[in-house]
Amino acid sequence: MKMRILLVVVVLGLMAGAAYRIQYSASGDKKGGGDRALSVRTVPVAVRDFPRVIDLPGTLEAAQQVAIVAQTGGTVLRQHVQEGDAVRAGQVLFSLDSRPAQARIAQSQATLAGARAETADAVQKLDRLSPLMKSGYISRQEFADAQLALESARARAGTARAELEAAQLDVAYGQIRAPIDGRVGRIAVRPGTLVQAGGTPLTTILAPGTLDVRASVSQQDWPELAAARAHGKVTAEVFRDTDRTVRAKGELVFVDSQIDATTGAVPIKVRLAGAPTALLSGQGVRVRLLLGVEPNAKVVPEAALQHAQVGSYV
Repeated sequence: MKMRILLVVVVLGLMAGAAYRIQYSASGDKKGGGDRALSVRTVPVAVRDFPRVIDLPGTLEAAQQVAIVAQTGGTVLRQHVQEGDAVRAGQVLFSLDSRPAQARIAQSQATLAGARAETADAVQKLDRLSPLMKSGYISRQEFADAQLALESARARAGTARAELEAAQLDVAYGQIRAPIDGRVGRIAVRPGTLVQAGGTPLTTILAPGTLDVRASVSQQDWPELAAARAHGKVTAEVFRDTDRTVRAKGELVFVDSQIDATTGAVPIKVRLAGAPTALLSGQGVRVRLLLGVEPNAKVVPEAALQHAQVGSYV
């Protein structure tokens, strides 16, 4: 009896072990063979010269641009150019109403003519009194009054001449001309607009050709950039934010002498060699400063580099 019970227990144990084995094998197949070894791709660490660079966001601007501001007040009579027009230096952009200045010219001319006549009369009178003064026929006070009258007439003539020149300048300033060759930007006024001297710019002239990139270098990267500048010129590459294709190359031409307190960075300027049509003034770009080469550097794929709290590891 005991033997039969023992045999039954042994058989049940064997059946349970077989069922567990079958179930474990099935679950292992569903998980993709968890007991199989993982394949790991390896690459050798390369030793080669590695470029040292600083990537920065920047903004393009024309290397030479001039804001056109009226030098005299008046109403815009004519607009001789349109937005986007190419202009030459000296070309008339706007004409202001010069009639008030013309009236001042006529008034100054009349005042000047009267002052010149008074001066001539005072000179003749002084010439007549000079020999009488030497002979003692007139008093010193009378002769002094004649000299004073001459000086006053000359002063009035000088004032009238200055007023005339100022009015003539206002007439000339009424013809607002382009100071440089370039292309007309957005025009902020139209005929009939009253403008003031030194007020809001009427438009902007952008010189063709050269573009600059304005950017800022952080305090952490500044020592490395300063060291690169000490060894020679620093070149740069410019590309758009949407891709990594180099659109232009240039050279670092300006570094500010102090840190901008608002950003905590050092403003810089890169001048491009040429002006690619794909780049426009005011466009946001990425600029890469080429600081030199690190010789015999150990290089690994970027994807293999991991970062932790204690540092980087492969």
